[in-house]
Amino acid sequence: MKTKQVTLSDGREVTIDLSKITIKEHRSLFNAADKQENEDRLLSRVCGLSLDEFQSLPMVDWKLITEAYFWLVREPVYDPNLASASTSA
Repeated sequence: MKTKQVTLSDGREVTIDLSKITIKEHRSLFNAADKQENEDRLLSRVCGLSLDEFQSLPMVDWKLITEAYFWLVREPVYDPNLASASTSA
């Protein structure tokens, strides 16, 4: 499973790991009726921070985390150039 390291402005490193959430939770990010706290809870879990820690981050750190999250969502799970990657269902 692919992950992405992010270095926060205070020097801490967090790992963005998509395996910590479900497809249903990911899709909830796009529900305008959902509460902001639910989005924060989901993203805090993906990067291993408590909700309070996540909500207290400077804006630049929030942006780094969300950019890394969506980068991982768009990237293939396996490198298509690697022969060992399975293509069967």
